[in-house]
Amino acid sequence: MVTRKPRKRTFGSVRQLPSGRYQARYVGGDGLARTAPQTFTTKADANAYLATQESDIVRETWKAPKHARVTLGDYGRTWVAQRPIKPSTRERYRSAWNLHIDPHIGTLMIDDVNPAVVREWYAALGEHLRASALEKGRRFQTADQAGSATLAHAYRLLKAVMNTALEDELIPNNPCRIKGASTYRHAERPTLGIDEIEELARQVPVRYKATVYLLAWAGIRLGEAAELRRKDIDLKHSQVRVERAVYPIDSEYVVQTPKSRAGVRTIVLPEFVTEVLREHMKDYSPLGPDGLLFPTRFGTCAYNAIQLAITRTLRAIGYESVRVHDLRHSGQLLAATNGATLTDLQRRMGHSTVNAAMAYAHASRDNGRSIAERMNAQRATVVDITSRKKSV
Repeated sequence: MVTRKPRKRTFGSVRQLPSGRYQARYVGGDGLARTAPQTFTTKADANAYLATQESDIVRETWKAPKHARVTLGDYGRTWVAQRPIKPSTRERYRSAWNLHIDPHIGTLMIDDVNPAVVREWYAALGEHLRASALEKGRRFQTADQAGSATLAHAYRLLKAVMNTALEDELIPNNPCRIKGASTYRHAERPTLGIDEIEELARQVPVRYKATVYLLAWAGIRLGEAAELRRKDIDLKHSQVRVERAVYPIDSEYVVQTPKSRAGVRTIVLPEFVTEVLREHMKDYSPLGPDGLLFPTRFGTCAYNAIQLAITRTLRAIGYESVRVHDLRHSGQLLAATNGATLTDLQRRMGHSTVNAAMAYAHASRDNGRSIAERMNAQRATVVDITSRKKSV
């Protein structure tokens, strides 16, 4: 029996890339070397593609593939403008694109953006962001964390844009291949204890005292607090209903739903927070169900005013590294140390998953001691009851 050797391919070539996918190359009907506009999962798929190109050349129906004649900057701006996302998210994407991507590689044709270009851009931007953050005196656990969140966000945006370009067949593959570049390690944010929250509430302008309590003890976001209305506060049952949030975009306030579907939620308040809100509503909230809970002196949205007032007070009392958003973290940690489960924290925070709540699930030494003391008291009670029964 004669075994025939497989016929060697005479048209084009196929090679396996480091990613494991296959790339097809050939000489087109115009006599120029060509690369398939996409890579293939299997070698057989790559060979099948070459077979179709060879057939088209033989039948004289082959057409040269169109090259993308659009710059990365133009394509990215269009991508951001057309993406079906919330206005606040669009503004965040637009800002990241205009600040961190377009000035550096936006003039390149989109099909000229290769892995080497992306690596060079990523390294240069990372160095710039680190230097800028450290120059401004921001505090980080390590120097590598300076600017890392901004860098990861910019890389994720570029990768998403290039994925769409790949779907549009403008590029043969996505050049964003840096492992781990899409994620970053959160630096541990400072939190305030009960006495520090009380000090802040005493020092902040009196019309925003109730805001401090609500941000800290309910753990809601500033944008959610600034859009609260009288109808959202249930003083009888000590509850606040979060259904909307406001965001400053292009010098205007845009009202929209919270960040996720889980962001629409009802939060039970400690009784002392309810009492503070009751007094606040008497003095500062316009009457009627749609009256803003925290208006400015002029009756308008107080988002910027709240942020400025609390930030200035934090600086004045010596908490330079604490941001307004850290009050939310403080509230979640307080809830966790008072027995809130992961599910409880998830619901209070308005997150779709428990991942964010995991940050507050670790017990501090004080919390661990209080738990141990409660366990000790519970055991002592049981032992005491059992002893009395035996003596009888």
